[in-house]
Amino acid sequence: MSQTAPRRKSRASAGLPPITADKIIDSALELTAERGLDGWSIRQVSTKLGVWPGVIAHHVGDREAVVMGVTDRVISRIPVPDTDVPWRDWFGTLMLEGRAVLRQYPGVARRMVVVGPNVPAALSTIDKGIKVLLDAGFGGQATQIYRYLLNSAFMLVAVEDDRGDFPTARADMGRAMAAFADDDSHPGLAAAAAQAIARSEAQADHAEHELDFFRFTVERSLDGAEAMLNRPADSR
Repeated sequence: MSQTAPRRKSRASAGLPPITADKIIDSALELTAERGLDGWSIRQVSTKLGVWPGVIAHHVGDREAVVMGVTDRVISRIPVPDTDVPWRDWFGTLMLEGRAVLRQYPGVARRMVVVGPNVPAALSTIDKGIKVLLDAGFGGQATQIYRYLLNSAFMLVAVEDDRGDFPTARADMGRAMAAFADDDSHPGLAAAAAQAIARSEAQADHAEHELDFFRFTVERSLDGAEAMLNRPADSR
């Protein structure tokens, strides 16, 4: 006599809420915050939700589709200034606010730079940012300036994310530079050593140093864009 395997109860009959695409992205977003965008699998998302991996495929698609959903969700959380804000303030605010959001979800910044912000949530930001640059007088260079500013800022965020995989890198670099302290025959390395030593002795933590350097990078990128804006039209 053949035996039939017992049927699995439906989520409704088990008193569980239904699975939706939003719930799947929510779970993947939590895993991204914990492990980075490349640090989880579809099976891990399904385990977190208590469903079979096929349920993920049914509601969202393959892993790439889930990654797109996570990226879209993260970008949607970056505050976007109004278009009446001066262009330099607009981008300075967007990049600093963007860093604060992206640092919570390691790997998303790198994807934005390498693959592009090709998700619905990014479209409004792109439209507003390029409009701000057009209104400022950048003309045909507006789209290139937009890419230059955002890539400069968010590639640095990606580096900050990746640095977590090398916990001793900063200390190792400091030791390497310290060997050249007071070395008059290598003035460049001596200057780098002095800064490394001063940084190691300062009370500020690494997170503050990274934020300071990010702000420095943002300001210098904006300086570069402004210099192009102020060049005569026939030399651009």
